[in-house]
Amino acid sequence: MEGKKIIAICQSGGEFLTEKDGTLSYRGGDAHAIDIDDQMTFNEFKTEVTEMFSCSNDNMSIKYFLPGNKKTLITVSNDKDLKRMIKFHSDFATVDIYVIEEIVAPDVSNMPASRSSRTTLSETVVPVDASLDVVDFVGDTTQPDIPLDASLDIVDDASPIDAHIDIPNEISPIFPLLGPNDEKHAKGAQQWQNAITGVGQRFSSVHEFRESLRKYAIAHQFAFRYKKNDSHRVTVKCKAEGCPWRIHASRLSTTQLICIKKMNPTHTCEGAVATTGHQATRSWVASIIKEKLKFLPNYKPKDIVNDIKQEYGIQLNYFQAWRGKEIAKEQLQGSYKEAYNQLPFFCDKIMETNPGSLATFTTKEDSSFHRLFVSFHASLYGFQQGCRPLLFLDSIPLKSKYQGTLLAATAADGNDGVFPVAFTVVDAETDDNWHWFLLQLKSAFSITCPITFVADRQKGLKESIADIFKDSYHGYCLRYLTEQLIRDLKGQFSHEVKRLMVEDLYAAA
Repeated sequence: MEGKKIIAICQSGGEFLTEKDGTLSYRGGDAHAIDIDDQMTFNEFKTEVTEMFSCSNDNMSIKYFLPGNKKTLITVSNDKDLKRMIKFHSDFATVDIYVIEEIVAPDVSNMPASRSSRTTLSETVVPVDASLDVVDFVGDTTQPDIPLDASLDIVDDASPIDAHIDIPNEISPIFPLLGPNDEKHAKGAQQWQNAITGVGQRFSSVHEFRESLRKYAIAHQFAFRYKKNDSHRVTVKCKAEGCPWRIHASRLSTTQLICIKKMNPTHTCEGAVATTGHQATRSWVASIIKEKLKFLPNYKPKDIVNDIKQEYGIQLNYFQAWRGKEIAKEQLQGSYKEAYNQLPFFCDKIMETNPGSLATFTTKEDSSFHRLFVSFHASLYGFQQGCRPLLFLDSIPLKSKYQGTLLAATAADGNDGVFPVAFTVVDAETDDNWHWFLLQLKSAFSITCPITFVADRQKGLKESIADIFKDSYHGYCLRYLTEQLIRDLKGQFSHEVKRLMVEDLYAAA
């Protein structure tokens, strides 16, 4: 739709409601309309929206629905996302856009906290730990997250993604408060005694201030409530009724720095003892385990639970530990979405740095991932020069966030060892994907002698092999044939008869 303008109906301040059929509807709030086209940049669009609603640029999220799909929200976060949104609505005069302010803060507990009333300020300023990019998530349950929205890129929209959830106004300690006999378990929290030092202390961002405040509350065992909480200022008071403890921090003019302007350090409350750690945020768990995860990539959630209980006196459940590990992994390794977006660069670099290799990928009409084929020159050369013209075709389901299937072609070397030749990652194992894999394999080969393919006959490869490799042969895996024979004989013969028939099959082969 080159040059065509459409009207963006921007809505904010309302809420999404889930209907009985699973679709989402937006109720309430304000609406404004602006003209957009495919020449507009994301920053220009975002600036117009922030001026329109007088909201913060930092914590704003822009979402929309694909035509005909009211169940999945799509996120607009860069120029490509914006152009795709306009393209998807090229046949429409308008597009509904939802502007969501995502104010970040830790989770809450309904349980009042217990702490000593003798808390005092440190006389010296202690450097505060660096804040995390991913800071805020609300209390965990015992079940995995339910996907609420998605970002359209190479990743399929139907895939699971993290949820964006509004923040609470109250923060309670995220661990059971410790008695005299449990003080040895609070070693880790002692380092946070001086995370907040008083008026004049500065932080690089509002996120860092909130994170330091959380750690300070953990160390001193009290709960707090947000009175004001945005990207420019944060005002917090003790959750206990009548307690005078209070702190206010705001942004220094023309900078991103946050400075504590006012603080009453006196606590008069006692509170009741919290008994569980269900309010531990994923970002907090991630910050604790991230360094250890660098050296122990197989760090198990049950071990995380035990270690944090031992070091901090915090009782996590399995899913809190698992989610924290996922956040830490993403911070260390990058996100799945970023990895999918790197596929074009990945394929180009393979062929640039490994001349003679073949690497290619395809996407679906909605730009989500479809297929990736890779065959390195060393594998192709080794097969053609040192292996028999025999290829085994098989598939393996991938147990990852976005699942998919690995299709592989392997050979047997001179020692009858497995020799990888090529592989493909596809969204699902289908006849069409197998056909595409064989086409790429054919284009990668330079040999002219017939090849014998060994594959499960259930995969439907007979026609594709005959069509693409015309002078080749198709053999069946003996193990698969045996398993099929046993299934066919089920209930008809005794175990001994079936055993003898299998022996005869192997003898005939």
